[in-house]
Formats: sequence, structure tokens, C-alpha cells
Amino acid sequence: MASKGSSTKRRPIFDENYYKAAAILRDPWFKEKVAWLKRRFAETGCPLPKRPFKKYAQYMAWNDAFWKRYAELEKSPEMAAARMRITGDKTTMSSQEFYALEEFKESFLPPVYGQIFDEILEHFGIDQRDRRYYDFLEYHTFFGIDEYPTEPFKVMWRREKPGDPAELLVQIFGHTKREDFLRHWDWIAQEQKSLPDFLGKNKAWETFERDMEIYDLYKKLREESGRKRVENSMRAVDKWIYSELHGKYRELTLQNIRTIVARTRERLGER
Repeated sequence: MASKGSSTKRRPIFDENYYKAAAILRDPWFKEKVAWLKRRFAETGCPLPKRPFKKYAQYMAWNDAFWKRYAELEKSPEMAAARMRITGDKTTMSSQEFYALEEFKESFLPPVYGQIFDEILEHFGIDQRDRRYYDFLEYHTFFGIDEYPTEPFKVMWRREKPGDPAELLVQIFGHTKREDFLRHWDWIAQEQKSLPDFLGKNKAWETFERDMEIYDLYKKLREESGRKRVENSMRAVDKWIYSELHGKYRELTLQNIRTIVARTRERLGER
């Protein structure tokens, strides 16, 4: 729900997944697997910093460097020499040659950590399609966060049918509390800004009476002029409005009448 590496701390949900994740964290096999993964990162030229990432952008920068290093080693003379030695650079390999080449790659290239995460999930009998547990492993390995990321609530976009306006929906769960919305409101507000009727700051229209008086007079004069949209008639309307209302609204100028009319039309949803 909240973005990875966000400064907004999650409220822990003490459910089955929370304690299952806690059991994984204390498992010796898991500890050694993660330690091995971090050692291999360092040995292959893409070490993790001593302290966990605080921001997701930091992790993404490291991830870019990881794949750059992976590509360098994959195209290196050492890799080409190993491929030649094992396969004779044939396009078709025997199964023995294939496994020998894969074994060399595992010892030479940076470990593809997504595959390692899949291996960990399989070891603990967890469906590899469960993205929450994958996120849990990513949080632990890169951000030092040791809790299963249970969503306090769910935010989703939905359309009833194609062509309908998108709806922003919030789904609450049995463990959802009021504090969850307060804690994550900034994130929800960012999604809200994408709504077509987003209001922004809900401020009163301080000059409503003035603007409506100008707009009503403008529409009346335009109708009386036969709705001729020529420059001379538009200037004449502006001058008439100015002469009628400048005494009442001293801030009114010939220059801002057109702006007031356009803004009022827009705020009323008129065309």
C-alpha cells in the first residue's frame, strides 16, 4: 500500500503472517542464506552499504548498479573464455555442458536475488506468487525491516465499465483503525489528486458576489448584442461593465474583467 522505503512507519498487525515471518527470521538456514547473498554481492563487485537503505530511491540506484555490473561480467573476457572452455562455443549444448556452464555462472556472476527469494519461499512452503512475502524478503534484505507488510487498508482504482470515470476506493479490513488513515493520509491524498473532480484546497470564493455580478451583466450584454463575437463588441461590453461597476468595486479594471469572466465561467462549470 505505502511505497517501499517510505518514511511512514507501518503499524504492525499481529496476525498469522506476522508470526510466520518472525519464525522465518529466526531460522538458521534463512539467516545463512541471506548472509551468503550479501557476501556474494560484495564478492562480485556490487556490495550493499553497511547500513540498510532508508529510501527506495537509494535501493533503486543500487539496483541499477547491480544490473550494470551483471552485464559487464556477462560480457567479460573471463565469461567468454569459460563458455569456450565448457561448450566449445557451440550453439547446441549437451545437458552436462549446460549444467557446467550454469555452475560457473553461479560462481562468477552476481546472484539474481529474485531467484534466491523464490528459493527461500519454496523452502518454507510459501507460494512464490505471494508478493507480500516477496516484499517481506526485500524489506529485510535491503531495508532492515523485519515485519511482514500487512496492509492496514487497501486503496484501488476501479471503473464499472469501459468509458466510465475512474473511482478511487478504500477497502478496510478487520484490523483497520482510524490511526492508519491518519498515518498514511499524505499517500492517500496523492492518489486523490488524480480524481477528475479534485477540489484541492477547499477555500471559500471570497469574491463570489462581485464576480457573479460581473458575469451576469456580461451575459446580459452579450445577449443584447446578438452574441456577436467581434473584437469591437467585446471591448464595448468590457467598457460598459467597467462603467457600471467600477464605482462599487474599485479594484475593477478594463484589463481584469475578461479574466474574471473566464474564471467564473470555469468555476461554474459552464462553457
